Amino acid sequence: MKMLTAFAQPVDDAQQTFRILLSAMAEPLQPRALPVLPPALPGLKASTAAMLYTLADQEVRVWLPALPDETISSLRFHTGMRMTDLPEQADFIVIAAGMPLPDLMSLKAGSAEYPDRSATLLIEVASFAEDQVEGSGPGFAMPRRFGAAGLPSGFWAEWQRNHARFPLGVDAMLISDTHIAGLPRSARIREG
Repeated sequence: MKMLTAFAQPVDDAQQTFRILLSAMAEPLQPRALPVLPPALPGLKASTAAMLYTLADQEVRVWLPALPDETISSLRFHTGMRMTDLPEQADFIVIAAGMPLPDLMSLKAGSAEYPDRSATLLIEVASFAEDQVEGSGPGFAMPRRFGAAGLPSGFWAEWQRNHARFPLGVDAMLISDTHIAGLPRSARIREG
């Protein structure tokens, strides 16, 4: 099995990507261009691979959809991440394009003492638009219109249930081919 390439400059590229990720979470639902993309991996967008190369390490558990062995081996080699077969145990949950959404209420939501010990969803989408929902809350100077083509069915209704548990709950990063948009659990969503 051949090893697939990751970031060309692993430290610099991951740092640049992390800065964009922080900015995306600080200003929710505001798509941000990723500064650098690694080569695509079979079964995953290059942008999703960039998120995993940036966030995953030997300390976290990741749940992945069924992917080719070479993709999983490459991710494990370059990040040291641990895999889990149960989304409920994962720190990061990858939802590839076209996959159904797991039950958000069953995922790690943190605790009153440690709300940061929750899961983050990495959800692949086709593109971003401004036509599905209005977001408000921390990080919004004013309400913002947002949409994402290719979200799992029923996503926004599930997200409203997730937000109702705040400060507990999960966070999400929506990932297109070249951009990401942060969706922290604190974001209030109104459909329509």
